[in-house]
Amino acid sequence: MRFLILLTLGVCCCGCAESTSDGPSRYQISGEVLLNGKPVVAGTVQFEPDASQGNKGPMAIAEIHEGRYETDYGKGVVGGPQKIIVEAFDGNGEPGTSMMLGRPIPGGPFRTRADIPKENGTFDISVQS
Repeated sequence: MRFLILLTLGVCCCGCAESTSDGPSRYQISGEVLLNGKPVVAGTVQFEPDASQGNKGPMAIAEIHEGRYETDYGKGVVGGPQKIIVEAFDGNGEPGTSMMLGRPIPGGPFRTRADIPKENGTFDISVQS
């Protein structure tokens, strides 16, 4: 009986997040991305679980458009300590070319670390050049 109660609680807790049967729970997050206090026009943000802090799991990548990002459903972050890498571009690119996002902002990629909650929600990112 105790086993069934624990199993039911475990299923209920896991059902609150995006998860697959093959890996850890992943959480869908979105937010603002600032570079030196200004929105990043175009780029990508990468979330890598920080193994030096005991966190592990798959990386997540999201595109940045007009200063905002959102992870894809089912491909979100695992939560916990993360290394965050922002690649920022000027947004003056040519569609269909290798420079679609424009020119890279000098000094990048920009890095920071953060502890992201293990739940769906909003997480804003601010980096400095």
